[in-house]
Amino acid sequence: MVFKFDANDSKDLIQRYLTEHPDPNNENIVGYNNKKCWPRDQRMRLMKHDVILGRTVFWDIKNGLPRSLTTLDWTNSFVSVYSKDNPNLLFDMCGFEIRIKPKIRLINEAVSHKDGVWNLQNELTKEMTAQAFLRVDNVSISQFENRIRHVLMSSGSTTFTKISNKWNTVFIALMTYFREAVVNTQESIRSIS
Repeated sequence: MVFKFDANDSKDLIQRYLTEHPDPNNENIVGYNNKKCWPRDQRMRLMKHDVILGRTVFWDIKNGLPRSLTTLDWTNSFVSVYSKDNPNLLFDMCGFEIRIKPKIRLINEAVSHKDGVWNLQNELTKEMTAQAFLRVDNVSISQFENRIRHVLMSSGSTTFTKISNKWNTVFIALMTYFREAVVNTQESIRSIS
């Protein structure tokens, strides 16, 4: 889900949250989930206002869902806040970790033209508006490693050709699905080699 708040909306939402969950010692910042797969300068900066807004949005969504259908757990969730202090929008989806950085925030950086970086364009003007940086998430890497481990452990007295064919099948499946994101993920390159 993506929400857009102006200053008044976010202030009202934060006030409702802080009324029910007062935070005099700034403990909301402690334990805030962050995408540690990205380098420090590309992660969400844990600024007090952004962290409280992230927790507030999570709290609002969690309370809006009927408990008889589902519940949300903070430890398995991530709320990314894009603001003046946080130039990246971070999320994961379908095995990919994605970092979106708008063109106007690329002032001190050169536009990247490499594998694993997609240029996002305005459909009407065809102007590049942002860049999306892709990598394979840790869960998918561990699934690949476990699948290879399973192939090796279940091989028994199978011939080398059959084992190598199974390994190739798993490897081709990884590369077909993740494509250029594998190149930008050091962990996936380590597990392949």
